[in-house]
Amino acid sequence: MQFRAVGALRSKTSRIIWTQHARASLLLVSLLFASAHAQEVAPARIDQAIDQLILLDPKLLAARLSEMKAKAEGLSAEAVRLRAEAAALDNRLSSVKGELASLAAVCQAVMDHLHPPVAPPSPEPAMAEAAPAPDTQLASEPEVNFEDHIKPIFASRCLRCHNLDKRRSGLLLETVAGIREGGSSGPVLVSGQPNASRLYRLISGQEEPKMPPSGDPIDPASLELIRRWIELGAPENKDSKVSVAASGPTAESGPVFVAATFRDGPPPMPESPLAPASGDALRGVVGRALAASPRSPLLAVGGYKQVLLFNLETQQWLGALPFQEGDIQTLSFSVNAELLLAGGGREGDHGTVVIWNIRTGERVAAFQEDYDVVLAADISPDHRLVALGGPNRKVTVFSMVDGKPLYMLDAHTEWIYAVKFTPDGELLATADRGGGLMLWQAANGRPVENLRGHEGAVHCLAYSPDSVLLASAGEDGTVQLWDTWQYTQVGRFSAHSGAVHSVEFTPSGEIVTTGADRQTKRWDRNGTNLSTYSELPDWGYRACYAPSASLVMAGSWNGEVRIWKADSGEAVANLTTAPATTTTAGAVNLASAGPSQ
Repeated sequence: MQFRAVGALRSKTSRIIWTQHARASLLLVSLLFASAHAQEVAPARIDQAIDQLILLDPKLLAARLSEMKAKAEGLSAEAVRLRAEAAALDNRLSSVKGELASLAAVCQAVMDHLHPPVAPPSPEPAMAEAAPAPDTQLASEPEVNFEDHIKPIFASRCLRCHNLDKRRSGLLLETVAGIREGGSSGPVLVSGQPNASRLYRLISGQEEPKMPPSGDPIDPASLELIRRWIELGAPENKDSKVSVAASGPTAESGPVFVAATFRDGPPPMPESPLAPASGDALRGVVGRALAASPRSPLLAVGGYKQVLLFNLETQQWLGALPFQEGDIQTLSFSVNAELLLAGGGREGDHGTVVIWNIRTGERVAAFQEDYDVVLAADISPDHRLVALGGPNRKVTVFSMVDGKPLYMLDAHTEWIYAVKFTPDGELLATADRGGGLMLWQAANGRPVENLRGHEGAVHCLAYSPDSVLLASAGEDGTVQLWDTWQYTQVGRFSAHSGAVHSVEFTPSGEIVTTGADRQTKRWDRNGTNLSTYSELPDWGYRACYAPSASLVMAGSWNGEVRIWKADSGEAVANLTTAPATTTTAGAVNLASAGPSQ
């Protein structure tokens, strides 16, 4: 049968071999033959098919073949696509199986934790002790959740500062995961315990700084929703299953961020005799380093290789704290006034920061900076961090715990002239000789904002007691005020006819300045001049305010330090950075500095 069919095929196809489609026709006939063979079709059927094929118009045949080829290519492409989808579905199926296995393991672990397997009966007659209560319990179907109830409150009052772009103080309130992560000062949420959660304590006014920092406080109804949400375990949505802590910190344990301890009893003052002023005290230095204790009647004055301590109440020199490392460029007290920091060194050689315990007069820490002098330094309010900077254009932050550097800020392009921690410990501000002014997260050095406004060097920085305002003193003669929550300039006034070398807030929020025009002044936050004190003999370099006695003092280029009563401007005393030249047995030169202008 096969040979007969082939012979017939050859005879019939000889009549169309002249066409340009012969090869295609043979291909089609071969297909028909193969099909017929496979299905054991009679040879007559094959002859009939060949006769029909011969009668076809070659052009029509070519078109049909092209159509079939295109259809075959389309089907092939569709097959490739379907195979790819199938492979992707297989991969997804494997992934889902893995996720289900992991979820099953987690569920089993939770069930094992909530319902521990019962141990087999003990052969001993003694009764087993009751198992302790688990630390967590599952809350189901929360009546208050983040997406439906809490996020709208935060969106209207909090997300302008605590969103994905800003993350003020490192805190993100846009998601539950961000809230659980906490901020730069640590966790803010204790699941199940509103009063132990710093987030709730801040917005309810139980802890400083109260949130939000401006405008009306969050209304009681919203506060109750937030309190209930935390109590339920801070569920994300209505379907969330959450764990609620059964025990943990209480409200009495205080916030996560704890400032240095404020001791009861007498304020920090030297409790034992200090070293006398050294013989080199005959040499005076520029009165650039001056600091008044925020809690006691104590003034620290930077002298030649020593810090001189003066009792503002008795108007007597108390003694000296040696600083053999070189010239003193900056002085500052810690927030609780228990520590005094001095920064300085030798230009082009090395820099040093030394910290003393005020009560004992003992050194408690020292930090070295290679190659050049320290021009600016500060200690954080919790006594954990020390920041210092100078001509190397970098700010290095050290740990007070082990003395090791934690991080370095190298974004400045000029000498560092000022560094300052906020009183709440959240931010670190740094400023340089070129007008650069930057904010950083104090805990980790992450950049927060670059504040642009000064046209020349920024000589000094100061924070308001509530940490909301930052004041910067500039070479351009201005004092500029910055909102540390909005990162915007909220005030600017011309304070002196030359450079403003020093700025400081009083506890009531007033501002004290001194500058190159030899003037020392006191202002309100609006830039209204409240007092102008008698003119200094030379440029004013540092001014400060002593809250214990309501005194203003300023140091000048020639080494004189003058003290006035803040409100009346009455001269109280004239001091010097070389006290041995003007004092005997603790006496103070009370030469009048002239009346207040």
